[in-house]
Amino acid sequence: MKPREMSRDECEELLAKSRFGRIGLSTGDRPYVLPMSYVYAGGVILLHSGLAGKKLDMARENPFVSFEVDSVEGGRWRSVIASGRVRLSSDAGAKERLFDLFTRGEMGGHAGKAFRREDMVKMPMVIWEIEIEELAGREGVW
Repeated sequence: MKPREMSRDECEELLAKSRFGRIGLSTGDRPYVLPMSYVYAGGVILLHSGLAGKKLDMARENPFVSFEVDSVEGGRWRSVIASGRVRLSSDAGAKERLFDLFTRGEMGGHAGKAFRREDMVKMPMVIWEIEIEELAGREGVW
């Protein structure tokens, strides 16, 4: 089967069901891609990270990012790439929104540890919100 373009609804379905993807950042002439857990809701991809590091430095310098998810089931593959601008926040409201989405998606913890809303609000972390400006997907068979 020749690969085909996925509809926006199909792309959003894969984004909503997946839990891990790869974020692509760049500064100058240097790309950087790394895996991250995430949740998708209302046209926004939400991620979280620590308060410092290479990916945060890059996102602050260039907030335009891409995020990729894929799925392989049997011989069928699907891949979605979302691009947009990332907003970074450490405020309690952003943390609570992420907590609600993570627990609704049955991801009630991180790194093997469960946590509660009050724990998350105190955690030193940055919430990443990617507003999707472009969304494309393809699927095919090996």
